[in-house]
Amino acid sequence: MLQYGRFEAMHQQQLEALGLPRSLWKQLYDKITGETFDIGEWVVFSDDDTVKSLAEHTLSLKSEKLEAESKVFLVDHIWTTTVARELQDLDSVPGLLERMEKLTGIYEPQKNLPAMPDTDLLENTVDANVAAVMSQAGVDEARARELLRKAGGDIIEAIVAASEETAPSTAQSSVQSQIMQQLEEGGQGDGPTEWKTRGYECVQYSLDNSAQLDGVDICVAVGAAVHARDVVCNVTATHLTVTVSGKVAVDGDLHAEVEANETTWTVEAGVLSVSLVKRKAEYWPEVLVGEHRTDPITHAKHVRRVARDTWRYLQGYDYLARSSDQTLAKRTFWYVADAVGLAVAHDDEPNVRCLPLLYVDAQGQMTPLSILWPIRDIAQGTTLVRDVCPAWLTDPQQRQGYLHAIFSGPTQFVLDSHEQLARMWDQAAKNAVRVDIATGPTPKLSGRSLFVRDITSDAKAAVAAAGLVLVDAPKDADIVFDDVPCEGRLTNQHSLNAAVYSTENAITAFQRIAGAQSWLSPGFLLKSQICELIGAAIMRNNSWWLLKSDQVVAGVEPQTVLTSNWITAVRHADVGYSAALECTPSMVIGGRLFLVERMVLVTPANGVFVWAAAPRIFQHQIAMDANKPEPYQVLPPASEVSEHLFKLQASVQLGSGGTTRFDTETEQVIVDAMRLLLGVDSGDGTNFGVFRMRFAIGQGADGAVPVLHEVRPALVAEQLAVSSDFVPSVATVIVGGSDVHWRPIQPTSN
Repeated sequence: MLQYGRFEAMHQQQLEALGLPRSLWKQLYDKITGETFDIGEWVVFSDDDTVKSLAEHTLSLKSEKLEAESKVFLVDHIWTTTVARELQDLDSVPGLLERMEKLTGIYEPQKNLPAMPDTDLLENTVDANVAAVMSQAGVDEARARELLRKAGGDIIEAIVAASEETAPSTAQSSVQSQIMQQLEEGGQGDGPTEWKTRGYECVQYSLDNSAQLDGVDICVAVGAAVHARDVVCNVTATHLTVTVSGKVAVDGDLHAEVEANETTWTVEAGVLSVSLVKRKAEYWPEVLVGEHRTDPITHAKHVRRVARDTWRYLQGYDYLARSSDQTLAKRTFWYVADAVGLAVAHDDEPNVRCLPLLYVDAQGQMTPLSILWPIRDIAQGTTLVRDVCPAWLTDPQQRQGYLHAIFSGPTQFVLDSHEQLARMWDQAAKNAVRVDIATGPTPKLSGRSLFVRDITSDAKAAVAAAGLVLVDAPKDADIVFDDVPCEGRLTNQHSLNAAVYSTENAITAFQRIAGAQSWLSPGFLLKSQICELIGAAIMRNNSWWLLKSDQVVAGVEPQTVLTSNWITAVRHADVGYSAALECTPSMVIGGRLFLVERMVLVTPANGVFVWAAAPRIFQHQIAMDANKPEPYQVLPPASEVSEHLFKLQASVQLGSGGTTRFDTETEQVIVDAMRLLLGVDSGDGTNFGVFRMRFAIGQGADGAVPVLHEVRPALVAEQLAVSSDFVPSVATVIVGGSDVHWRPIQPTSN
């Protein structure tokens, strides 16, 4: 068992961040290691019979008094998932969808299939199948109807009965086989013998390839982590019970008797299959009495509706972990607390705190749970309440927006907030100041010696070939290429770098100086523009949102989340995401979000140059559902693709002008954006800037248009990756020389 000293050392950073008083640390250790969930001894649920959802209960103190910071309690999690797994979990984890329906109050309309059809249903079935029986059995309409009524509407039994009247009994199996084959070829064999329910799939079939339906399989999705040892299958002649990892997955009376001792079951690829042998070969309209069939399309839509509303109750935590290749990766998980955690109501003046903790045991096994402790004295009968807003959220209006993502309610205030921001953007666009950029040759500057951080061998050779000299320290160089400032030297740390250093900074800068521009992808700050984001999402209900994180950890690739759910976007502020960029469906082409990258140089004299080589093309692979992106997904890192693939995929969107027109328009956007940015800070004439600008393909009135998706200073390593000639060619241009690798660009008009 993990000793207390080790527990404290391993969890100190978490516990301090949570604000748990040190006086409660040992008590917490004792409860975790002893698996003591004793909050039920102190609280009682509300007994209000009118509550319709798990989340509508409240907790009250049943003991005489609970003093502030005197106790800490454990709160379990009933579901832990990820953005990528959420829909799959809801559709496959036994009992989970039902629990989330109780939580959200969203239920799927269902219809019981009767064991035997009633008179009206039987006549409708006869009407639907009579033509097939006449064709396959060679009987007239009256005889076909008679046979169908005797068979209870079953088309196969009716045709077999007709065939028996004329075929010898020894040929019965062959006749039935032919009937089955003909019906299957006619597209009528799948309907009544295969269906889905909420918890399993059913397949009826013939055990010996005859037309006798004497076998039936029940298939349950149990997940890849489940093995045969985790399954218990109990079957009698009339009842089936299956438990998986101690939880009931299937339980009910069978439609008819089976041969219990002939039952088999297997677990393979995350699916449990139970094979039953019917005592009497016949068609079963249901396997378990009272089961509900589901329509796959309707059911999938329902799962998405539940998933969308579940985000009101999901809470998140994240941590860094090493992958199998020893690289660091950020892992984000979302959880729903148990009934106790859900019943702790919100209040702006809380008396308890309830926050997630990731417990790590002596073997390194991680267990997520929540801890609850009183922060005020609580009297008997008092309701336990907490502030569900994160600690950093203090603005009253934005708190209201955050709470709207959890509790819903009237929307007018978020629409008003968005309208007010939109007016500010329009005004900013009208008042935008665009400075003139240098049109003549760059003024001559002295500079032959370069310092380049972590320069590659190829770049060293290129520097020498350009007649420049490398030095070992920034203080000895005329021109410095580094990712940190260097006073007194000509460096790549232009004053604009700070304005676009992060997504959050760039959004702030462009909202202030540019406002609403046709070439600018609208963005919102998740920590200070929650109301405005919700209002925009409601107004533009077909929009998707790219969620960006500006948390910088060395060696960790920031993750980007794509979602169509604004509630998901708001909740991601809890785990470090800082911005939401609008992504219209037209930007996704063939399951890809293409980004056209241009490298831009701003000289000390405010000249603007673009790297003359063909632009680099990057793509994010997008998981698609039919013609739309999946509503919740973590995008894989952008990968570089060939210009040929880009042209091939985007040819329809780019139109007759192709990439040439798109490139020309892109350069004009670059000029306009830089003129606006330089209007805020044109620098002191002593530094230059190298910027990476990426453009998505938007839809304009006359076809595809470039939409600025990202702009930020290019790191030295990124500059070196473009070309070995990149750094020496930059140095040549900024000291007043000319270089074929860089092309000056100008606005077409002012």
